[in-house]
Amino acid sequence: MKKTRDIPFEPKEGFHWTDIPTGICFLLALIAVGLALAINLRPLYYLDITWFDIPGESGLNAVVIKENYNALIDYCSPFFKGELTFPSLRASASGISHFAEVKHIFNVIYIVGLISLVICIVSFIIKKKSNETRYLLVAGIVALVIPVLFVIFALINFNAMFTLFHLLAFKNGDWMFDPATDPVINILPESFFMQCGMIIAATVIIGAVTVILIWLFRRKNRKEVRLLPPKKNYYY
Repeated sequence: MKKTRDIPFEPKEGFHWTDIPTGICFLLALIAVGLALAINLRPLYYLDITWFDIPGESGLNAVVIKENYNALIDYCSPFFKGELTFPSLRASASGISHFAEVKHIFNVIYIVGLISLVICIVSFIIKKKSNETRYLLVAGIVALVIPVLFVIFALINFNAMFTLFHLLAFKNGDWMFDPATDPVINILPESFFMQCGMIIAATVIIGAVTVILIWLFRRKNRKEVRLLPPKKNYYY
C-alpha cells in the first residue's frame, strides 16, 4: 500500500503585463456606469433644487426647472434622436451646439465603456479558468488611481479642475454660457457638476474596492487551504 498526497490547485499570484490593460478597461467600464448614474438620478436633482436653492439663484420656480432639466437629460440619452429644445427657456445657437458636443462625448463614453466591459468579462473568465488572482488586485489599484486623484483635486479647487476639463474636452468656447442668452446655465450650478463628478468617482471607487476585497477573500481562502492537513489517498 502506497501513500500519496492530493495537492490543492492553488490560485496563481504572479503578475502579468495584461493585468494593466484589464484594469484600464475595468476603469473605463466603471466610469460609463458612473456617468449613467450621475445624469439619470433625476430624484437627486429634484432634491438639489432645494439643497442648492436653484429657484433663488435662477429666478425660476421648481416646475419650470424640472421640465427644462428633464428635456436636457432626455436629449443626452444615447437613445434620443432629434434636436434639443427647452420647453420654456430660450437657448442660443452656441448653447445648443455645446450640448450637442456633450451628447457626443457621452455617447463615446458609453460605447467605450460597453466595449471595455465586454473585454473585462472575457479577460476575467480566462484568468479565472487559469486560476489567476493577482489581476483582481491590479485591476482594483488601477481603477482607484483616477477617482482618488479627482476627489483630492476637487476638494482643493473644483472650479479650476472643471475649467481645465472643458478646455481640454472642447475645441471652442461654447461652454462659457451667458445667462442672458442661455438661462439654462442658471439651473445647473457648479455644485451640481461637482456632485455628478463625485457620483462617478464613488462608483469607480466602490467597484475597485469590491474587486480588491474579492482578491483578499480568495487569498485568505488559499492560506486556509494550505493550513489544512493534507489529504491522503490509499491505493494498492
